[in-house]
Amino acid sequence: MFDIGFSELVLIFVVGLVVLGPQRLPIAIRTVMGWVRTIRGLAANVQNELAQELKLQELQESIKKAEALNLSSLSPELSKTVEDLKQSAQQMQANLASTQGEVTKLTDEQVAEIQAKIEQEEQQIVATDLPKSEENQPLVDDVVSDKAKLSPAEIAEQAELDESQFSAYYPPDDELASPGASVSQQQDKQNVS
Repeated sequence: MFDIGFSELVLIFVVGLVVLGPQRLPIAIRTVMGWVRTIRGLAANVQNELAQELKLQELQESIKKAEALNLSSLSPELSKTVEDLKQSAQQMQANLASTQGEVTKLTDEQVAEIQAKIEQEEQQIVATDLPKSEENQPLVDDVVSDKAKLSPAEIAEQAELDESQFSAYYPPDDELASPGASVSQQQDKQNVS
Protein backbone atom coordinates (compact mmCIF):
# COMPACT_ATOMS: atom_id res chain seq x y z
CA MET A 1 0.00 0.00 0.00
CA PHE A 2 2.63 2.55 1.09
CA ASP A 3 5.54 0.40 -0.08
CA ILE A 4 6.74 -0.19 3.49
CA GLY A 5 9.17 -3.05 3.98
CA PHE A 6 9.70 -5.29 6.99
CA SER A 7 12.63 -3.24 8.30
CA GLU A 8 10.54 -0.04 8.25
CA LEU A 9 7.72 -1.79 10.12
CA VAL A 10 10.17 -3.02 12.78
CA LEU A 11 11.59 0.50 13.12
CA ILE A 12 8.09 1.98 13.51
CA PHE A 13 7.21 -0.69 16.10
CA VAL A 14 10.38 -0.04 18.14
CA VAL A 15 9.82 3.75 18.07
CA GLY A 16 6.18 3.23 19.09
CA LEU A 17 7.25 0.93 21.92
CA VAL A 18 9.75 3.48 23.20
CA VAL A 19 7.42 6.46 22.87
CA LEU A 20 4.15 4.91 24.03
CA GLY A 21 5.38 2.14 26.28
CA PRO A 22 4.19 -1.47 26.49
CA GLN A 23 0.86 -0.58 28.14
CA ARG A 24 -0.31 2.00 25.61
CA LEU A 25 1.08 0.44 22.40
CA PRO A 26 -1.66 -2.24 21.95
CA ILE A 27 -4.37 0.38 22.50
CA ALA A 28 -2.72 2.71 19.98
CA ILE A 29 -2.45 -0.11 17.43
CA ARG A 30 -6.15 -0.97 17.86
CA THR A 31 -7.08 2.69 17.43
CA VAL A 32 -4.99 3.09 14.28
CA MET A 33 -6.40 -0.14 12.82
CA GLY A 34 -9.92 1.16 13.46
CA TRP A 35 -9.08 4.36 11.61
CA VAL A 36 -7.59 2.39 8.70
CA ARG A 37 -10.70 0.19 8.44
CA THR A 38 -12.97 3.24 8.49
CA ILE A 39 -10.90 5.04 5.83
CA ARG A 40 -10.88 1.93 3.61
CA GLY A 41 -14.66 1.61 3.96
CA LEU A 42 -15.12 5.27 3.07
CA ALA A 43 -12.82 4.93 0.05
CA ALA A 44 -14.78 1.88 -1.18
CA ASN A 45 -18.07 3.77 -0.77
CA VAL A 46 -16.71 6.77 -2.70
CA GLN A 47 -15.48 4.49 -5.51
CA ASN A 48 -18.89 2.82 -5.75
CA GLU A 49 -20.63 6.19 -5.87
CA LEU A 50 -18.30 7.46 -8.59
CA ALA A 51 -18.84 4.32 -10.68
CA GLN A 52 -22.61 4.71 -10.38
CA GLU A 53 -22.41 8.39 -11.30
CA LEU A 54 -20.31 7.58 -14.39
CA LYS A 55 -22.82 4.95 -15.51
CA LEU A 56 -25.66 7.38 -14.95
CA GLN A 57 -23.91 10.11 -16.90
CA GLU A 58 -23.23 7.76 -19.84
CA LEU A 59 -26.87 6.68 -19.82
CA GLN A 60 -28.06 10.29 -19.83
CA GLU A 61 -25.73 11.15 -22.72
CA SER A 62 -27.04 8.22 -24.77
CA ILE A 63 -30.63 9.34 -24.11
CA LYS A 64 -29.79 12.89 -25.22
CA LYS A 65 -28.22 11.54 -28.41
CA ALA A 66 -31.31 9.44 -29.08
CA GLU A 67 -33.57 12.46 -28.58
CA ALA A 68 -31.39 14.48 -30.90
CA LEU A 69 -31.97 11.93 -33.65
CA ASN A 70 -35.73 12.41 -33.34
CA LEU A 71 -36.60 8.88 -32.39
CA SER A 72 -40.26 9.68 -32.63
CA SER A 73 -40.03 8.93 -36.33
CA LEU A 74 -38.54 5.52 -35.57
CA SER A 75 -40.38 2.33 -34.84
CA PRO A 76 -42.46 1.90 -31.66
CA GLU A 77 -40.02 -0.72 -30.36
CA LEU A 78 -37.16 1.80 -30.30
CA SER A 79 -39.31 4.46 -28.64
CA LYS A 80 -40.27 1.90 -25.96
CA THR A 81 -36.56 1.14 -25.39
CA VAL A 82 -35.84 4.85 -24.98
CA GLU A 83 -38.65 5.15 -22.42
CA ASP A 84 -37.24 2.15 -20.54
CA LEU A 85 -33.83 3.80 -20.53
CA LYS A 86 -35.31 7.01 -19.12
CA GLN A 87 -37.10 5.08 -16.36
CA SER A 88 -33.96 3.16 -15.45
CA ALA A 89 -32.00 6.44 -15.35
CA GLN A 90 -34.54 7.93 -12.97
CA GLN A 91 -34.42 4.80 -10.78
CA MET A 92 -30.62 4.94 -10.70
CA GLN A 93 -30.76 8.59 -9.64
CA ALA A 94 -33.19 7.74 -6.85
CA ASN A 95 -31.04 4.78 -5.74
CA LEU A 96 -27.93 6.95 -5.84
CA ALA A 97 -29.56 9.62 -3.67
CA SER A 98 -30.73 7.05 -1.11
CA THR A 99 -27.33 5.32 -1.10
CA GLN A 100 -25.59 8.64 -0.59
CA GLY A 101 -27.84 9.38 2.41
CA GLU A 102 -27.15 5.94 3.91
CA VAL A 103 -23.38 6.28 3.36
CA THR A 104 -23.38 9.69 5.01
CA LYS A 105 -25.35 8.30 7.96
CA LEU A 106 -23.08 5.26 8.32
CA THR A 107 -19.98 7.42 8.06
CA ASP A 108 -21.21 9.74 10.80
CA GLU A 109 -22.05 6.74 13.01
CA GLN A 110 -18.63 5.17 12.44
CA VAL A 111 -16.85 8.42 13.24
CA ALA A 112 -18.91 8.78 16.44
CA GLU A 113 -18.09 5.17 17.43
CA ILE A 114 -14.38 5.72 16.85
CA GLN A 115 -14.44 8.93 18.88
CA ALA A 116 -16.26 7.12 21.70
CA LYS A 117 -13.68 4.32 21.64
CA ILE A 118 -10.84 6.83 21.71
CA GLU A 119 -12.40 8.59 24.72
CA GLN A 120 -12.88 5.25 26.52
CA GLU A 121 -9.28 4.23 25.83
CA GLU A 122 -8.01 7.61 27.03
CA GLN A 123 -10.05 7.20 30.24
CA GLN A 124 -8.60 3.70 30.71
CA ILE A 125 -5.09 5.04 30.18
CA VAL A 126 -5.67 7.87 32.65
CA ALA A 127 -7.16 5.43 35.17
CA THR A 128 -4.18 3.06 34.91
CA ASP A 129 -1.64 5.89 35.12
CA LEU A 130 -3.02 7.35 38.39
CA PRO A 131 -0.95 6.44 41.45
CA LYS A 132 -2.74 4.56 44.21
CA SER A 133 -2.69 7.55 46.56
CA GLU A 134 -4.53 9.70 44.05
CA GLU A 135 -7.16 6.98 43.56
CA ASN A 136 -7.81 6.90 47.30
CA GLN A 137 -7.77 10.69 47.67
CA PRO A 138 -11.46 11.19 46.77
CA LEU A 139 -12.43 8.81 49.57
CA VAL A 140 -10.42 10.83 52.08
CA ASP A 141 -11.94 14.05 50.75
CA ASP A 142 -15.44 12.57 51.15
CA VAL A 143 -14.74 11.66 54.80
CA VAL A 144 -13.31 15.10 55.52
CA SER A 145 -16.25 16.82 53.83
CA ASP A 146 -18.69 14.61 55.78
CA LYS A 147 -17.02 15.63 59.06
CA ALA A 148 -17.16 19.28 58.03
CA LYS A 149 -20.92 18.95 57.68
CA LEU A 150 -21.31 17.66 61.26
CA SER A 151 -22.02 19.94 64.19
CA PRO A 152 -19.52 20.12 67.09
CA ALA A 153 -21.79 17.93 69.29
CA GLU A 154 -21.97 15.27 66.58
CA ILE A 155 -18.18 15.36 66.16
CA ALA A 156 -17.71 14.85 69.92
CA GLU A 157 -20.19 11.95 69.88
CA GLN A 158 -18.32 10.38 66.95
CA ALA A 159 -15.02 10.73 68.84
CA GLU A 160 -16.52 8.96 71.89
CA LEU A 161 -17.72 6.13 69.69
CA ASP A 162 -14.25 5.82 68.21
CA GLU A 163 -12.70 5.69 71.71
CA SER A 164 -15.14 3.02 72.87
CA GLN A 165 -14.08 0.81 69.98
CA PHE A 166 -10.43 1.07 71.05
CA SER A 167 -11.16 0.34 74.72
CA ALA A 168 -12.17 -3.21 73.81
CA TYR A 169 -8.64 -3.81 72.56
CA TYR A 170 -6.68 -1.82 75.12
CA PRO A 171 -7.45 -2.07 78.86
CA PRO A 172 -7.59 1.17 80.85
CA ASP A 173 -4.25 2.23 82.33
CA ASP A 174 -5.53 2.82 85.89
CA GLU A 175 -6.42 -0.89 86.43
CA LEU A 176 -2.85 -1.96 85.81
CA ALA A 177 -1.23 0.80 87.80
CA SER A 178 -3.31 0.56 91.02
CA PRO A 179 -1.27 1.20 94.17
CA GLY A 180 -0.36 -1.82 96.24
CA ALA A 181 -0.98 -4.30 93.44
CA SER A 182 1.79 -6.76 92.93
CA VAL A 183 3.33 -7.54 89.59
CA SER A 184 1.75 -11.01 89.57
CA GLN A 185 -1.75 -9.55 90.16
CA GLN A 186 -1.23 -7.12 87.28
CA GLN A 187 -0.16 -9.99 85.04
CA ASP A 188 -3.21 -12.03 86.10
CA LYS A 189 -5.48 -9.13 85.18
CA GLN A 190 -3.81 -8.86 81.81
CA ASN A 191 -4.18 -12.61 81.16
CA VAL A 192 -7.88 -12.55 82.11
CA SER A 193 -8.71 -9.69 79.78
